[in-house]
Amino acid sequence: MQIDPDTQIFPQFKLSTHQDLILYLIKNELLNTRFINQLGTIGFDTSFFSVELGTAILSLMGFKNRTDTLWEWYHDTVDLYAAKVSLDDHATTRAVSFDFYIALRIKLHTEQG
Repeated sequence: MQIDPDTQIFPQFKLSTHQDLILYLIKNELLNTRFINQLGTIGFDTSFFSVELGTAILSLMGFKNRTDTLWEWYHDTVDLYAAKVSLDDHATTRAVSFDFYIALRIKLHTEQG
């Protein structure tokens, strides 16, 4: 699902504090993953540097049963969205973070259904 980036400035509605916190964590998860992945491509051993925000994100989103399959999907999806993050363009980073939030909502809905 692709969302029009122009609507992601959110002038028409206000996000709850809970959603703001989730989006903040997602943004930092994506930025950290992007940075760590880039360090890995130039040969750094990044196994000691990653910050895992996934547990907090999935908990706040409402995922009760965090299976190995869910974790595999989560990390694959984080890598996919982190590759889209622009370190120079905050608007793009916000848009990608919101798109990832929507992907998590869809995954939660399918897990519960």
